[in-house]
Amino acid sequence: MYESAMLIYNGNAGQKEVDKILAQIIGPLSLSIPNLTLLQTQKPGDAEHFCRQHGEEVDLIIALGGDGTVHECINGIAPLDRRPAFSIIPAGTCNDLARSLQIPLNIKQAAALITEGGIEAGIDIVQSNERYFGNFWGTGLIAQASENIDQDSKGMFGRFSYYVSALKTFSDPSRFSFEIEYDGQMLKDEAVMLLILNGRSIGATEFPLSSIQLNDGLVDIMVVKEAGFPLFKEIISAKTTVDWEQDKETIDHFQASSIAVSIPSSQLIDLDGEHYDGDTFRINVLKEHIRVVKPKVVTE
Repeated sequence: MYESAMLIYNGNAGQKEVDKILAQIIGPLSLSIPNLTLLQTQKPGDAEHFCRQHGEEVDLIIALGGDGTVHECINGIAPLDRRPAFSIIPAGTCNDLARSLQIPLNIKQAAALITEGGIEAGIDIVQSNERYFGNFWGTGLIAQASENIDQDSKGMFGRFSYYVSALKTFSDPSRFSFEIEYDGQMLKDEAVMLLILNGRSIGATEFPLSSIQLNDGLVDIMVVKEAGFPLFKEIISAKTTVDWEQDKETIDHFQASSIAVSIPSSQLIDLDGEHYDGDTFRINVLKEHIRVVKPKVVTE
């Protein structure tokens, strides 16, 4: 299926664990892909650099790792003129984009999508100033919660560390003012959180809104006001897809393809679990900008 591929994996992970994972997948991948190159990251930014430097030379880039590795690869692939296909073999804590794509979390099954069981499909990538994200953009409480995660706890307890941190943060929300211009409309208000969703998974939990699609050319914007926390908690705790009668006094929800966000002072921003800061953002959906390898049959 692919003549050449580059497999990027996290060199900072435990060597024994990395060797164990590679032993499970390299055989089948190398039999299927005649020219398979393995590149090990040593420091932040390596995966992005590998993709930008060598991405146009291969048919496929495989990210073996967690959300950080995936985020770097997306930022390396998105600016290329000739973009290779992209595949994820999830080996992190949350694996949110992999979950949004319904890629198996089992290493062997994820690799099998590349060799025999998957298809290519275009997904939207979203540009925020000079950076890109595949899953979500957030500021306010969601960024604070992510920043406050204890890394030792994250390694020990996995995704539950996200919610421990979130609960601590939610107990003391602080509002900030903002302006959003979207598809020709303007919104000025205060919120405790702005959330822009391209994929459905955040912190390893599916966000149960039926409007969220990875290939519709739109993102879902949620403006969560202080009074909207009980409703927001209800939404993220839901076991099935929900739609609610909108109450703009608590949560404002709308879709757009082009957004300008302005905040009076620099604010922490979370892009797919990676942290940035700023006060002005131009956010544009690049429709079906990257082709990903995903399961043939996706069940809702």
